[in-house]
Amino acid sequence: MTLLDPLHDRSLDGLEFARIAFRLFDTVYERPDEGKTLRARKGDVKQLLKEVLPIARYVLSHYGHGQYMTIRWVRGNQPFDAKVETCGANVDHGAWPAQGTLEVTTAQHPNQYLMRERLNSDGGAFGLDGLKRVKDPSGVKCVESEPTVNSNLETITAMADLIFGAIKAKASAYYPPDTTLILNVELNGLYLSREWLQLVQHVREGCPPHNFVEIFLCAGVGLCSTSL
Repeated sequence: MTLLDPLHDRSLDGLEFARIAFRLFDTVYERPDEGKTLRARKGDVKQLLKEVLPIARYVLSHYGHGQYMTIRWVRGNQPFDAKVETCGANVDHGAWPAQGTLEVTTAQHPNQYLMRERLNSDGGAFGLDGLKRVKDPSGVKCVESEPTVNSNLETITAMADLIFGAIKAKASAYYPPDTTLILNVELNGLYLSREWLQLVQHVREGCPPHNFVEIFLCAGVGLCSTSL
């Protein structure tokens, strides 16, 4: 039995889906390895963090009275990540669709994997921009971290550009007309609520053309989320 078997190809009430997803995260988080398994992101752990948890965040943002969701998440290479069925008063009155398709993608700094590797090996690092792979004096490859300086606006603009790239990549592919794009945002620095709102404004103003019925942005750090 693998980590994500309790969720794979099962029609679950949205709140039950989220409960199981969060429980699975805790199972990995509580391993006595100081978070190294989470940062390594191998196998099902990667899919849990980058796909399942963002879907759970989407559900919690949209599930409520008059709008009761059932989620069927499927692992694999099919042209969608989950199907959603909704019932309730909002559906009865045409305010929300009865069915939909969910596709998840990630916007992240290209050095995110180096940051995780550095944290696992050295326990700390400066910002993402100052990371690079080098060889130490003995010839062993390692991740070097040098301090860099950026203004808040530069950091936010850079993150917005990464989000635009992720949207463009998905917009160029075919998805059913009922598809919502869930965009897992791995932030490139420390964002308080003010910075998140500034980032969302940048994305609203410069969002590339697409045919998705909704783009749902969510960031694991700070539990920020926004629907476009």
